[in-house]
Amino acid sequence: MKVTYIALDPLKYPRIKKIAYTLKKRSDIQFHVMIPKIRFVWHGSMIKRVMSAIINYVMIILQIFFVNSDIFWVANCPDILVFPLVLRRKRYILEYRSPWSVDVEREFGHGPWIRWAAMVENFALRHASLVTLTTSRLMVKVKNFGKSVFVIPNYPLKTFEASIPRREFRRLRDVEESKKVILFVGRLSLHGGAGLLRNIVKNVLEKEKNAVFWIVGDGPLYPMLHKLSEKMVNRLRLFGWQAYESVPNFINAADVCILPMHEPKYSEYYSEEGVQKLSEYMFFEKPIVVCGAAWSDEYLLVDEDGVADGIVKALNGQVPPSRRKTWEDYCEKNIYEMFNLLCSSKF
Repeated sequence: MKVTYIALDPLKYPRIKKIAYTLKKRSDIQFHVMIPKIRFVWHGSMIKRVMSAIINYVMIILQIFFVNSDIFWVANCPDILVFPLVLRRKRYILEYRSPWSVDVEREFGHGPWIRWAAMVENFALRHASLVTLTTSRLMVKVKNFGKSVFVIPNYPLKTFEASIPRREFRRLRDVEESKKVILFVGRLSLHGGAGLLRNIVKNVLEKEKNAVFWIVGDGPLYPMLHKLSEKMVNRLRLFGWQAYESVPNFINAADVCILPMHEPKYSEYYSEEGVQKLSEYMFFEKPIVVCGAAWSDEYLLVDEDGVADGIVKALNGQVPPSRRKTWEDYCEKNIYEMFNLLCSSKF
């Protein structure tokens, strides 16, 4: 059986490598990823971004018409990618990562396109052979479509290990063992929650003289945070973009990990199952402080104004460590069960 994974920008998603890692263990499955041949980026106004999105959607849809496979595995957002498969009467798995209408609203604001995105989303779910979810919290969105649903959380592989011992990595970055490192990993944008970091850093460092902030990532807010770091020499360190392979070293060396997000309208959909950053923090069993997400017993959930106090609690041992959950232990069995169903004569 040939399985082809389709996404708007597949090279951005480590999840695809994890799926490939699992399916390579099955001799009866050949797993492929369709790489879009044309990728158009036009930064600037909302009109430019909408035009850029339309061009990319059209080009990838045309490409899908010419791909042959027994089963297609399609990442939603945009759900419009299933159109050529429905027209060709092809079987596909819909990977329902988040409601497309919510993503459209977050990116482009209110408008008629939100209702259109919701209609396309329902169309994609209605014609799917199976549905996979990155988090069980999305079950409420798909349960009424009568499909077989498999929850495959975004947990890291067991190979997500640090390559440099904690003490050595900290020494190489001139951090004493007595210091407490607070780590943020992610895109430095308003959407990613980095806009909250300025006040969080100031409030925590005023209360905890032995604390140090590490920020790993890049984005539009990097210049703002860089200016702040110049005023807080050796207490706020920006490391910029880092290769994915180096991220485990930073997490392993940290004492507390954070994920501050502006509380979205649908925050109940975001938990450690679907938010890869959270499960990567959990891999090293760190105490985690979060805002703008769903409740979980794997982290301390606070509101935006309570992040600094939550971090102080974590530094003082009042937040329990998270528990390690890996792809092999929690996800592979669901993938194998799904493909056993697809290969059965009853399906």
